[in-house]
Amino acid sequence: MIIWRGWGILAILIGGACAGLGAAMGVANPALRPIFIGLMLVAGGVGTWFLGQHLNQKRPVAEFDGWYARRREEVAAQVRGGAYNNVQDPQRPGQLADPWAVGEYVLNQESAKVRAALTNRHSLFFVPLQYLGFVMGGIGIVVMIAGAFRG
Repeated sequence: MIIWRGWGILAILIGGACAGLGAAMGVANPALRPIFIGLMLVAGGVGTWFLGQHLNQKRPVAEFDGWYARRREEVAAQVRGGAYNNVQDPQRPGQLADPWAVGEYVLNQESAKVRAALTNRHSLFFVPLQYLGFVMGGIGIVVMIAGAFRG
């Protein structure tokens, strides 16, 4: 059974395409086929790393920034509307907390959960996509070494 989340299945598709392309390149000289397959797997690993970085790290930052700006306006509207006016201050018992401070606290708590939920959403067997590039590159190196010593 293959377990993936988001676009994690792309690691298998990229690896298969790279291995197939390497095998096709080695049709003319079968002795060099493992070298071509290994080189293509290493190149596919590099591509998988960059794809994983984009999908799991860079794009979620942009999504989070947009969410944070919208949510900040919503919290500010709630504070202006009086949603946090009667909240007790946990540091000064018996006194009311500053509504803007409570709004900022709520926003910070929510943003920590949202930021964690947005990153590393694309994985294969619970391994983020960008790290599968190292696995693919390692398999490529092993294939090249095995092919070189096979004779």
